[in-house]
Amino acid sequence: MRAAIRRGLTAATALAGIALAMVPASAQADDGLVSQAARVAKYQAYLATKVAQGDEQAKETAQGFSALSSAQKTRFLDLLEDRALMAKLLDAGESPAAAGITRSELAGGDVVVERESTGGGDDASPHSTAALRASGYRDMWASYSYTDKFLGVKVSRVTVRTNYQVKGKDTTKVYPGSASHYLYVPGCSFSHSPVKEWISSPPADNAQSETVWTASCWGSSWDERERVWGDYRGFVGGYLKDE
Repeated sequence: MRAAIRRGLTAATALAGIALAMVPASAQADDGLVSQAARVAKYQAYLATKVAQGDEQAKETAQGFSALSSAQKTRFLDLLEDRALMAKLLDAGESPAAAGITRSELAGGDVVVERESTGGGDDASPHSTAALRASGYRDMWASYSYTDKFLGVKVSRVTVRTNYQVKGKDTTKVYPGSASHYLYVPGCSFSHSPVKEWISSPPADNAQSETVWTASCWGSSWDERERVWGDYRGFVGGYLKDE
């Protein structure tokens, strides 16, 4: 399905290029400054609407976008509207072997994809009690995130988290997991299935949580499965894969 979607996005991009080529050069030049200012204003209004709804990450993204130079704002919007590039961003990403952040670059380094994995003890867990801790039970968590940045400005992120209990090296219980996201691409949206959680069979004995993300963008849609797992050490592994 992904290949068909990408062909559709590429074809749309090619048709847009043909249409642009048919516009007289003088008209493009005359309208250039006005259209660029309108594009910037439209995107800022889009972010402002989300900020007004209480979206704190949208506020950070809006501030980052506003701090860009005029030329950088134009570049940012060109990247945001590049359907071929957006298709590349959706490549699945395996997590690094250990907790931390790995990065890859696209568009000459203007776009950075970050894969972040982390985890550890959950001292604030509502499931833990003094009696459980005294008996050697510990609550833990692990998460895996996939973030896209354009010119250093955060544009999208998906995260899945698993919460669980261990005793010694044994995973004894898995609590409800969670999934979260943000996306600041006009015309695109994310939704996800209910988060599933379970303990894998020995000898792995990992707490696992996963969700399936559905992305809708410019009339196309596709699914990605995001999973994370952890044990007594914290984060063990994670991925974002084609469904």
